[in-house]
Amino acid sequence: MRSTEKIDALAEQLHQNVRNSGEYLTPLERFNSVHIYNSVPDRLLAWAFYREYPRYLVNYTVKDIETDHLKECESLLAGLVEFGYDTVWTNVDVYSVIPEVWGCPISMHEDAVSVPVGAVIKRPEDLEQLRPIDPYNDGRLSVVLNSIALLREKIGDIYPVLGHCTGPVSLASILRGGSKFVVDVKKRPEFVARLLDFCADQIITFAKAQLDLGATGVHMADAAGSPSMVSPQQYEEVFMPAYMKIQKALGHLTPSGARWHSQSGFETLDDLEEFLEKSLIAGNNIIHVSTPWSLKLDIVAIQNLCRKYGAVLWFGIDPASFANLTPEQLELQVKEYIEKYAKDFEGYFQIGPNMLNDTSKPELVKAYMEAMRKYGKCPVG
Repeated sequence: MRSTEKIDALAEQLHQNVRNSGEYLTPLERFNSVHIYNSVPDRLLAWAFYREYPRYLVNYTVKDIETDHLKECESLLAGLVEFGYDTVWTNVDVYSVIPEVWGCPISMHEDAVSVPVGAVIKRPEDLEQLRPIDPYNDGRLSVVLNSIALLREKIGDIYPVLGHCTGPVSLASILRGGSKFVVDVKKRPEFVARLLDFCADQIITFAKAQLDLGATGVHMADAAGSPSMVSPQQYEEVFMPAYMKIQKALGHLTPSGARWHSQSGFETLDDLEEFLEKSLIAGNNIIHVSTPWSLKLDIVAIQNLCRKYGAVLWFGIDPASFANLTPEQLELQVKEYIEKYAKDFEGYFQIGPNMLNDTSKPELVKAYMEAMRKYGKCPVG
C-alpha cells in the first residue's frame, strides 16, 4: 500500500523497540497468549484505548486523522513508539462513520471527535429506505479499512491490529434518535427488532471487511447497549439477538472473536453473575471492570466466569488517574491492582486506561507502562 516516509520510519523504529525491549514475547504474541490461548504471558497485557490521544506527537488535528488514513497511521504508530503499550486501535470516531453514510448530520470540528447530532429514521417506515452499506466505497469507512490494511502490512508481524466499530444498539439509537429509541423499546418492540437486525447486518459487513484486510479481531463499542439502558429481561429479549447474530457471523473468522463493550452500569444489577453468564454464553468474551466504580463487585465471581468461558477481564483504570495523580501514585495504583486482582489469573487479565484523552498527561501514561513492566512480569513454568 501507499505509505509515507514517516510511517515507514516509525514502523522500523517500532520493530527495533520490540527487538531491543528485553521482553520474551512481542505484543502480538502477548495478545495471543491472553486472548486466544488463556495462557500465562511473559508479563501482563498492557491494554490502551487511546483513539485520538497521540496525535500531538505528529502535529495533526482530530479532523486530520478522522479523514486521512495516512495521518491516522502516523498518529497511532507515533503513540506506540512513544509509550510502548501492547495494542493498536483503529477508528477514531467509532460512532459516526456508519450513520454518516445514510445522511446522519455529524458534528465535526478540527480538534474534537466527531459525533452524530441528528436522526434519519423519523418514522418506523423510514427504515425501509436505508440501503446496506458498501464499506469499500461509502463515506469515510475506507479510512478505517485503509488504516487496518496499512498497519497490518507495516507492523502486523509484531502487533495485534484491532478493528473497531459501533455496536448494534448504539447504531440503532443514533439512527432513530435516543429518546425515540427508548420509547420504541417499550411501545414498538417489533420495529426495534427489525431495526437491530438491520444494524447487526451492517456491522457484520463492516467488521468482516476489517477482518478481510488483516484485523486481528473486531471490538464493538456499544455504550447505549448497556444494562443501565433497559431491564435485564429487555436486554436479553431485545438486545441479545443482535449480538448473537453478529457473533454467529464473525466469531469463527478470527481466533480472538468479535467482542462487544456494552457492560456500562452492570455494577447496579442485582443478578450480576446471571447477566454476565448469559452475555458470555451468547459469545462475548471480554468483561470490562471499570475502576474505581466496580471495585465493590464480586471480582472473584467474575474471574470464575472468565475461567469457565475462556473470557478476558479488562481491568480499566479511570481517566482521572491519568490526569490528576503523580507518577508515583499511578505506579502504586497499578501495583495494587496487579497484586490484588491478577495473581494466578494472568492468562485471563489485561489492564489499562478506560480511555486516554486530552486530559491524560504523557508522563502518567509512561508511568503506567513502566509499572506494567515492573510489576506485571508473570511467573515462568
